[in-house]
Amino acid sequence: MRSRFFQTAAATLLSFGLAAGASAHSIWVEREGDGAHIYFGEFDENLREGSPGLLDRLKPEAKVAGSDKALKIDKQATFFAVAGPLGKDDSIVAETISVNERRGDKPTKVLNRLAARYVADFKEQAPVNTLDIVPAGKPGLFKVFYQGKPLAKAKAELIAESGWKREFKTDEQGAFEAPLPWRGGYVIEVSHTDATPGKLGEEAYDSARSASTLFVRVADGMQGPPQPPVTTPKR
Repeated sequence: MRSRFFQTAAATLLSFGLAAGASAHSIWVEREGDGAHIYFGEFDENLREGSPGLLDRLKPEAKVAGSDKALKIDKQATFFAVAGPLGKDDSIVAETISVNERRGDKPTKVLNRLAARYVADFKEQAPVNTLDIVPAGKPGLFKVFYQGKPLAKAKAELIAESGWKREFKTDEQGAFEAPLPWRGGYVIEVSHTDATPGKLGEEAYDSARSASTLFVRVADGMQGPPQPPVTTPKR
């Protein structure tokens, strides 16, 4: 049975106009050589959407955390390539935002925000994305922020690259501690709904839904279960 996170993410992605089969989709950022890649899909299944296809629905922006300078993004067959002056310890943040109409007896407009962060280590970091997950100074300790403030009682899902998952809840300071038993890549996913209306530029919306990820790679630890093969659906 899918967690409530995925139920919320399903509503978010349907508001993006995406297929029901993409119900668990998120974006995440991984370092690749001198640059980085932004993937869109399901990390636990190693599913990565492609172009032509659902990847074409997104228009992400990215920057180094702590900098206002945008990084260059080029869409490739199965990811967005991120390039720019990147240091080996830089944290990279990305977001893609849209306003979409939800039809029904009373149509409403929803601001949908998918965000992601890559970190090279566990040193403490300040939030940048509207919904952000950051390391809190030691391996396995993280904090969740919304609009720069700690998000208490948020559900966070830790996913290892093998597909292993575990769910946590943040405390009153937005913090939680998670085991990282194997070496390799991990993604943490969090979602949040905000009923406050607002505007994106000149376009008004009635509520906002956010989903965010953090990617970190652990160098030490046991050899974990194998990672599923990469798949890219044909849309």
